[in-house]
This record gives sequence, structure tokens and C-alpha cells, in this order.
Amino acid sequence: MKQRKYVTECVLRDFPDQPKCRESRWIPFLLDEIGVDRNTVVVGHSSGAACAMRLLESDKVDGPLRGAILVAAAHTDLGDEWEAQSEYFNRPWDWAKMKNGADFIHLFHGTDDHLIPVREARHVAEMLEGDNFEYSELSGKGHFFYPWQELLDVMDQKFGADA
Repeated sequence: MKQRKYVTECVLRDFPDQPKCRESRWIPFLLDEIGVDRNTVVVGHSSGAACAMRLLESDKVDGPLRGAILVAAAHTDLGDEWEAQSEYFNRPWDWAKMKNGADFIHLFHGTDDHLIPVREARHVAEMLEGDNFEYSELSGKGHFFYPWQELLDVMDQKFGADA
């Protein structure tokens, strides 16, 4: 297994408020319990990607995050009652502010995602397009329930010894 010396701490915790995943619970959890700050790289998957997007546009972190990796992101609630209750989709996105919320933002989406249509991620990618943003649309990938190499490749690229 490859050693990644740039990782000083990896926090994997169960989030509160499952399965509702409400913004009013998750953002304070990230800030108060996890301790997200200027040196943090946030990896958000599905509802976690929506949370990361709202975190990027908030004023609650002192300066931009080090990075954000969004996985299977949506910009609408897709007509799903649970997603509508999550609070992430109850107001417009501040794309300009979101772009400035991290030194880099990378979005991954699978073309075979059965939960979030690829058109959702393509819209997010269009809105975040810029110097600090990359979009990887992976053919044949689904909703990323399992780890995949491209995620580690991005981390190596951004933080590896040669970065």
C-alpha cells in the first residue's frame, strides 16, 4: 500500500441526523465537531456533496478551504421528498461565492449513477468552471459506493511529494 505522507489526519465519522442529512445539523457538525478550517480538504459524497457546496459558499470558515472534492453532486432535490427536507435545495446557489470557497474544487460523477443523473453534475460543473475547478465524468461508474483510484490520484496530484 502506498504511503501518503501529506495526510496528517483523516476524520471519518458518522454524521448526525441520519437519514435526513439536514444542513442545519451537518454544517455545525463540520465546524464544531470535526473542526473544518482553512487547512481542510472536504470530500463530500451525494448529500455530503450538497453539504460541501453550502460550506463552500458560507462565511463560517476563515478563508477558503484547502480543497473540496465533490462526488455525485446535485444542484436540485430531484423531486425527492427526503432531499427537499435536507435544506440544501431551499434557496439559490451562490456559485460565485462557492468558487472562491476553496483553493481547488474537483467534481467526480459517474455516467451510470442511478440516483443522481449526470445532467445534475454537468450543471454544477458548468457553474463552477474556472481556474481552480476540475470535472471528471467517469464512464461506466455509478454512485461511488466503493473507493476508486481516481480519487487517490487527485489527492496525489494536489498534495503528493511532487505537487
